[in-house]
Amino acid sequence: MKLPTFVLSAGLLLLAPSVVRADLKTELTEAIAKLGAESGSSWTSTPATEGSKSAARQGPLDGKTEKGGFTRLKSSSGETSYEVGFKGEKIVVNVNGDWLSTAEIGENVSTIQKLKAFKKPVEEAGDLVTKAEKLKKESGGLYTGELAPEAARDLFRLLGRRAAEATEAQGSVKFWVKDGRLEKYEFLVQGKITAGEEKKEVDFRRTNTGWALVGLDRSGK
Repeated sequence: MKLPTFVLSAGLLLLAPSVVRADLKTELTEAIAKLGAESGSSWTSTPATEGSKSAARQGPLDGKTEKGGFTRLKSSSGETSYEVGFKGEKIVVNVNGDWLSTAEIGENVSTIQKLKAFKKPVEEAGDLVTKAEKLKKESGGLYTGELAPEAARDLFRLLGRRAAEATEAQGSVKFWVKDGRLEKYEFLVQGKITAGEEKKEVDFRRTNTGWALVGLDRSGK
């Protein structure tokens, strides 16, 4: 039996949003792959926190990574500056001018656990694309979307001991693409944590902007 034209058209309209979102994920994946194909990149990741004074002490993180090789980070927490080096699964941390391995510092120290969860921009951006929903393409190479509820909750739980107790959270993502290459990305997660002896519920929000700006192929460095 041949279906009426208007029935077929309605079916295509229902399918269209999911097809478009799949195409946008493909575009973003290819833009991230183009960045990853370069010999390396210099980048900056900037956290902005609302609702927790201690979390707000985290400074911008500057990094340089070589394709398939060494990654070096520089950042600060409060008045303390530090450097970290990664190669494969090996991590070394510069503490007061001395480079120490994670074994020397302590594998179970919370800071070391966070470093082990660290992802380079290409890896983090790629992971965010897989967790994005309701993607839209805006002007100026901007892509926007929402984080799946479970993904938002998992990212929120990484923000600290109190955030780790959260049962739900919300999140959103943004990606900027220029000349078919990822230039910048941002994700926001927000939820509630308990604070003080009274266990008062507080809104907690973290925005993290990652710039993957300078491809080493281009700069010649």
